[in-house]
Amino acid sequence: MTIPTTEKPLHISCIPRGDAYALKVNISKNEIGIIYRVTAVLYVHGWNIEEAIAETSTDGYIQDIFIVRRLDDERMKEEHLNAIHKDLKELFYGGISVMNYLARYPEKTETLRMKLEETPEIFLFNSEISDSTVMDLRMRDRSGILFEISQILFLFGIDILSFKAVTDSGQVRDTFLLRLENGSKLDEVLHFQKLKNALLSVL
Repeated sequence: MTIPTTEKPLHISCIPRGDAYALKVNISKNEIGIIYRVTAVLYVHGWNIEEAIAETSTDGYIQDIFIVRRLDDERMKEEHLNAIHKDLKELFYGGISVMNYLARYPEKTETLRMKLEETPEIFLFNSEISDSTVMDLRMRDRSGILFEISQILFLFGIDILSFKAVTDSGQVRDTFLLRLENGSKLDEVLHFQKLKNALLSVL
C-alpha cells in the first residue's frame, strides 16, 4: 500500500514483514524531530514500533523505516494508512505541534503519565570507531515508550539515527544511535547525566 501526495512532499508506504509491517515514511525536509512526530502519530493510532531506521535516499529525501505491529494485532488496512498519512501531513506541514495534536486524545496522554514502579536502566557511551552515541535502555515494556524517549531527545536537540527494540518476557531493550543537531556525538560531561535524569523523570 502506498499513499503519495502531490500537494506536499510526503509519501508513506507499507508492506507486510512477518507478523509485523514495514512502514516507510519519505519526506523532503531534513530536520530534527522527524521520528518524534511519526512516533506520536503511530502511538495515537495504536501501533507499537519495534524498530526504526533513518536514512537519506539518493534523491535527497529523508526515509524513515518503521517496523510496526498493531497493539490489537489487527492488519494494516488502507484506512489505517490514510489516517496516519493525514495526521503526519498536519504535523509536518499544517503548523500543528505534537503537544497540540496529542491534546485531541486525552485518553492517550493519561496513559503516558503512568510511570512504572521499576527504575529503567540507561547506558550511554561513545565509541571511538563511530560518529554517533549509543544509548541502551532496559525497562518493562509499555505503550508510548518510544514517543516519550523521542520527545526528550527532541527537546535536547538530539537526532535519532536508528532505533531497535528487543522485547522478551515483558522486558524491553531499546538501542539508539544518537547525534547532536550539529552532527557531533553527545558530550559525556555536558549531556550524559542531564539526559539520563530527563528520561528517568518520564519513564
